[in-house]
Amino acid sequence: MLREEGAPTLRPLKPRPEYVQQSKEKVVKPCSARRSRSSTACTECRRRRKKCNGYTPCEQCTLYDRECVIDLLSDKRKKMYPRALEQELQYYRTFLHQLYQVICECDYADVEQLVSLIRKGGTKEGIKNAVEGYLQHNTRHPISGEPSGKHE
Repeated sequence: MLREEGAPTLRPLKPRPEYVQQSKEKVVKPCSARRSRSSTACTECRRRRKKCNGYTPCEQCTLYDRECVIDLLSDKRKKMYPRALEQELQYYRTFLHQLYQVICECDYADVEQLVSLIRKGGTKEGIKNAVEGYLQHNTRHPISGEPSGKHE
């Protein structure tokens, strides 16, 4: 290449001496330990879509002074979730069996009251208590084809 007249000559670039000393002193640590991942995030980090380290309280909640709550049942990979789900299913299975018993064995008026309670939006506990009450009342007066003393 031909050098044009009037163009300055460029010297080769070298790093500043300070930078060379700093980079030599800098020790690079080997990446031996991987960052551990949390199985589930706290409710605040999940709501705000932030990284959560899984400790209680986590770094984000500590930094911003938030309430750090980890819901262990929300982690579907842990064994606790299937156990809790199994218990919930067993609860509803028992409840449906009791409801079936009330419908089959109780008086028509009792069943109508129960249906009315359900249709009016009664709470789960209120309905369960009513079903158990009808079953206890029914065991004192078992239905065996004979009138139980109630008007049908």
